[in-house]
Amino acid sequence: MLIKKRKILSKKEKKPLLTDLNKEYGDTISSSIGLSTMLEEVITDEGTVIIKNGKIWFFYSDDKIISSIYFLRESGFELPEVVVDIGAIKFITNGADVMSPGVVTFSEEIRKGTLVVIKEEKANSIIGVGSSLINSEDFNKSQKGKVVKLRHHLKDKMWSFRL
Repeated sequence: MLIKKRKILSKKEKKPLLTDLNKEYGDTISSSIGLSTMLEEVITDEGTVIIKNGKIWFFYSDDKIISSIYFLRESGFELPEVVVDIGAIKFITNGADVMSPGVVTFSEEIRKGTLVVIKEEKANSIIGVGSSLINSEDFNKSQKGKVVKLRHHLKDKMWSFRL
């Protein structure tokens, strides 16, 4: 990613960011960040990203603010989860959407369009973030096809980016 512009966000500039985050994730996310956290806004050739300690914490995609794997791991903030089997890992970490046969378990509160964390079943570690394409009730019914649209995964540009 080519950096076009970057700046440290002031408390005043963080307020719209926190508003976007609260709208997407609920009010509890504010306690994971706060106005005193030093964040940097970086505009790249691929869009706007929010950086903390040289790593992407958030990025914008299709008018949504998406949390990165780094943010989720470091902050402890939790999203509804979809757990996949070992066979799905190599496909997801190479950019494939989550397919129904690879899903082992899922959170009951998932609704279509909900941002979810994708974990692998053995180590229970985060391998991606995506948008659910179906409601949780349909996960049990679905035996084929895509169930989660991948937005970010290990080894992608957002994961590899460093300042």
